[in-house]
Amino acid sequence: MKAAFCYARWAILIALLLSHWSFVSGAESSFPAQAKPGTVRVAGIVLKWLRGEKAANYTRVERLIREAVTNGAQIVCTTECFLDGCAIADKSIPLEEYRALGEAIPGGVYFEKLSRLSKELNILLVAGMLEADGDARYNTAVTIGPDGKLLAKYHKQKLEHESVRNTPGTESSVFKTSFGNLGVMICADRRFPEVVKRFSDRGADFLLCPSGGMFGAKSNDPIVQARSRENHKYIVFVHPAEFLVTGPDGEIVAQTILGNSLMISQEQIGSEADSKQVFYFDMPLADAKR
Repeated sequence: MKAAFCYARWAILIALLLSHWSFVSGAESSFPAQAKPGTVRVAGIVLKWLRGEKAANYTRVERLIREAVTNGAQIVCTTECFLDGCAIADKSIPLEEYRALGEAIPGGVYFEKLSRLSKELNILLVAGMLEADGDARYNTAVTIGPDGKLLAKYHKQKLEHESVRNTPGTESSVFKTSFGNLGVMICADRRFPEVVKRFSDRGADFLLCPSGGMFGAKSNDPIVQARSRENHKYIVFVHPAEFLVTGPDGEIVAQTILGNSLMISQEQIGSEADSKQVFYFDMPLADAKR
């Protein structure tokens, strides 16, 4: 009788533990399947770079893009130069080897992979890569539509140390999407009020900023906040170590720091240093704000 009573108590305890575990493990899957009415769900892929490893970087990012779509993302944004791992930062890479990391847009092998992925998943995808256009190389962010077609490509304007190998862009271009007018800038561009203002002047409803330089509360966040406040726009900043969203009044509406490094080696894949995550923000649509 005593043994049966003890067994019953253990059974109840195990059942309670299993119930609790199911609740906790199901928390992530309980993320709403769709964006709230009047919003679009934007996903930022916060992922460390593998320098110069295009195949590995693509494989790593594809898994996270698919995860983002599973959680209802309609717009997905990678970091700056996710594909080549921001190889421009390492001038010890021989020039011809660096130049070979670039590819035609459209037409390049990995651009076409991204194009097919966007079409399969029915998403608007913004992805950072090195573009080869004749002899020129550009730090580029491509925007691919849900039909897999290239909607736009943006060339980083403020190159600084990159200018020895890359060509600067000259346009703060804005283009129409089904979610409103989108402006895409890259990293250091955010530091220059006149660059960001041109997006606003041309009718951008919101801005995405794939990045890979400064990050965090001291060196980055106040800059992005200022650009939002000046232009009354949401800005989504996606970096290998940070996801940040600033609102039209300059307030921080979402922010997470993920690790303190931007790059890992092949040996560090899957280690603690390889911190990676998809972050989400349901951004109010322009029509809903009016």
